[in-house]
Amino acid sequence: MGSTQSPPAAAVVSAPCLRRTFGSVIDDANFRWLFLGNLMQFGSMQMQLVVRGWLVFHITGSFAALGTMSLANAIPGVIFAPIGGVIADRAPKKVVIQVAQGYNVLNAAVLSLLAAGAFGLHIEFWHLFLSSFLQGGVNSIMMPSRQSMISDLVPRDRLMNAIGTNSSGQTFMQLVGPGIAGFMIAAWSPSVVFAVMAAMYAIAVSFTVRLPTKPQYAFAQSADGMAAASARASNGKRGRGGLGDLLDGMRYVATDPTIRMLVLVNFMIVVVAMPYTMLLPGFVKEVLHKGAFEQGMLQSVQGIGAIVGSVLVASAAAKRRGRMMITWGTLLGGSIVLFALSRNFYITLPIMVLIGAAQAGRMAIGQVLIQSYSAEEFRGRVQSVWFMQFSLVQFGTFAVSILAEFIGPQLAIGGLAALLVIAMTMVTLLVPRMRALE
Repeated sequence: MGSTQSPPAAAVVSAPCLRRTFGSVIDDANFRWLFLGNLMQFGSMQMQLVVRGWLVFHITGSFAALGTMSLANAIPGVIFAPIGGVIADRAPKKVVIQVAQGYNVLNAAVLSLLAAGAFGLHIEFWHLFLSSFLQGGVNSIMMPSRQSMISDLVPRDRLMNAIGTNSSGQTFMQLVGPGIAGFMIAAWSPSVVFAVMAAMYAIAVSFTVRLPTKPQYAFAQSADGMAAASARASNGKRGRGGLGDLLDGMRYVATDPTIRMLVLVNFMIVVVAMPYTMLLPGFVKEVLHKGAFEQGMLQSVQGIGAIVGSVLVASAAAKRRGRMMITWGTLLGGSIVLFALSRNFYITLPIMVLIGAAQAGRMAIGQVLIQSYSAEEFRGRVQSVWFMQFSLVQFGTFAVSILAEFIGPQLAIGGLAALLVIAMTMVTLLVPRMRALE
């Protein structure tokens, strides 16, 4: 009589664990296409941070020039992000994403030709400035659609998993993208990096085209959101379109106490903590005395930590998420203080792992909270305000870059990060609503 063998214990344990962490990708085909498209786009964006920053500092040798490049990306973001939110709530998100990705293909291809010296032209600072300005506007319009579309493709009980998984993909590309870009700059040229970026954006379009045009799920509004919607309906303010929709969205963010608190806390973390990213090329050269390859390594090991942070959020239970966001913010500030104090490349490497984990964890849990607590009809516009963080951090970078010219990058970056630790302590003590968020 034959005996039946039980599957190995490891297999029994690993399958449920795998599904708990990556269930949205495994079970939801539509989310899988969005995830793969985002993966290509995230990879291109991470490679762009290395190659554009390296070129700017190579051409100018100035921290202020790096800050000016950030400003070029920030201004259109502030202008167009709210418009992107209205579009996300009114137009097919799939179409918005495809158009933006198509522009990014063209943008990277043109920069590749300029960096290669095609047609007798050579890349200059103003080429990079103009490219950053235009791309900042396009991505600001697209980003609310790209992020809020997650809520259209997965059921509510998988939202936290889907956002965490999406963040894991972003941070995986943060792991491999910068290292690949740094290697290609050192081995070949910046032109090759831009060409690979263009190809990745094109692949992203091929994935996005498979997405459905209409939402597959609609989330029920919170009690606050239902009350607000009822009040707007009774006042005849629903469906005004254009400027009216934009103003309604801004009013909702300003008057809903939970959304307002989340946005303000997130903005504080971003503006104070994140300028180090754009100043990294100069920091690597002037403080650590290294080059493009080592810059790519630092950003890659940061991605290792980011994967850990994203997976932790994707696997976490849906409770005490407000406290989780405060914890990630505090860890981020403390890690950047250590980064600013280090003058040794090999000491900086493990510090970047901590920064990556805290940054990814903060971004993922913040996304979960803002989508969970937003009213359905305003989710796209709330996302547009939320993603203004990427523009605000550029303004912060510009200010810190000017400060770095006078007092040095270590003191400028580390001083702001220390303020973040103090601020997170104050939020813990003085904002009970934040601590109470589940």
